[in-house]
Amino acid sequence: MGLAGASELARELGITQARVRQHLRTLMRHGLVEVAFARAGGPGPRERVWRPTPKGQGNARPHRVPLLFALFVRVTRERVGRETFVELLRETAHLLAAERGLATDAPLPERIKALQGLLDELAVASRLEKSPPVYRLHLLTASPWELKIAVSERGVFYRTLAEDLLGIEVELLSPSTTHRAVHTLQFHFHRLLN
Repeated sequence: MGLAGASELARELGITQARVRQHLRTLMRHGLVEVAFARAGGPGPRERVWRPTPKGQGNARPHRVPLLFALFVRVTRERVGRETFVELLRETAHLLAAERGLATDAPLPERIKALQGLLDELAVASRLEKSPPVYRLHLLTASPWELKIAVSERGVFYRTLAEDLLGIEVELLSPSTTHRAVHTLQFHFHRLLN
């Protein structure tokens, strides 16, 4: 599921929230999950929203395909060099966005939903932060293919993907300034209207 609170997990699994919290504490002790952020839903304490760690993702998904692909990506980078590798990532992002077949005049919520859906397919958890006119899409987990690839190179891929799907210029913010996100994509609503 990428990101989920205890209430969502309890609903999905058909067990109590107390039981889910017990399992989450165990998973956290073993380094398989971590708290992504806490959200306020109403009166009472803030609910923790959990995400898998890279170790947890590896344990939850079949090992061989992500491992093979991660190694292939690393070998490709070493063989072709950084500049060509970045261009390959950019072209891959263009192709992924084009496969979505999203209409160029689609409304903003539909564009964002398409981007988040594609990120989910890539095993990347995301969270949208709206403060109009600025929107931030925090990428909270890394995909298995990203291991051993420079953050700046991955950033090119995600920025290109977002710009193609949203149809506007997207700024990539530094991970150190944005809620411990792996990447944060920032864009301005008014630019979508121009």
